Amino acid sequence: MFFNEWNILVVDDEPDVLAVTRLALRDVTVYGLPIKIHTAASKAEAIELLKGPLTLQGSSEPIVAVALVDVVMESDRAGLELCEYIRNEAGGHSVQLFIRTGQPGVAPERKVIDDYDISGYFTKVELSEQKLYTLVKSGVRQWFTSWYALMIEAANSNMIVHSNSRREFLEAIGWFGEPGPQEGEAVTGFLFDKELVVSDYPEHIKPLHDRLDVLKPIIRTSDGHKLAMDDMGNILVKTVKTKTTADYYYVAESAMIMPRLLLELTFKSGLVFSTLWKKITDAEKAAARRSTGKSAKNKKKPAKTAGKAAKKPVKKIAKKAARKKR
Repeated sequence: MFFNEWNILVVDDEPDVLAVTRLALRDVTVYGLPIKIHTAASKAEAIELLKGPLTLQGSSEPIVAVALVDVVMESDRAGLELCEYIRNEAGGHSVQLFIRTGQPGVAPERKVIDDYDISGYFTKVELSEQKLYTLVKSGVRQWFTSWYALMIEAANSNMIVHSNSRREFLEAIGWFGEPGPQEGEAVTGFLFDKELVVSDYPEHIKPLHDRLDVLKPIIRTSDGHKLAMDDMGNILVKTVKTKTTADYYYVAESAMIMPRLLLELTFKSGLVFSTLWKKITDAEKAAARRSTGKSAKNKKKPAKTAGKAAKKPVKKIAKKAARKKR
């Protein structure tokens, strides 16, 4: 739905360490998706990656799940300075940052843990292939949970801000990712009130909905709202028309099987979208009815004024005629 692979950043000035790390993690998958390792031999190279290939339009932070950072590189504190950059300047608050050093005496573990916002500290000797596997896999899971929760919150907040009209609401939905169809991009889309489609792939929305709609829901409420997911990870969030929700659905192709917690977040976000749309629609319809009522009253008022205006000249003419007879 969002990614086809997980980005792992490995920063170390020893080529052998980079090569061994790449070899150790070659078959790692998380939620069915492979990892992609990006390597840098210095703080400067890492920053270039963070500013370029590891960014995503619409995201407030780098798209890096796990970063393994050596301490001593172009300077004795280069790795620690990179950690500060990732957290404070790049906004990578969800990135799982792990120090991996060959010189623990230069940066003692307790001081580094106390002074820097990192996720873990290891020496190169103790970080075996098995521990590296566990660290990266659990780190990716933690990162994606945090990143997805922040993304859902940002999406909901964005829609609340742009809920002054249906037109504004629909235009705001396209806030995330590259505009227009993209090569290799998953199909996603929304349908409001059975007719208003918001998607770069409108012709694919209904077939995807029809395939997912017949499946047994993973989440279902007493009102009939539901979330369904197939074996591939494709998702349908659907709400029915009630006093507070609209006839709405959201579909998304996905290459991963999302965990239950994230499905719950996705479903609740769908309820937010549906509720906002219903509220906006009801408000606009009420405003239209008031406007129609005022227009009807205004049309009657000019008719009375015109009648009075027509009588006055007659009276004046009649008085003049009477004077002439005298």
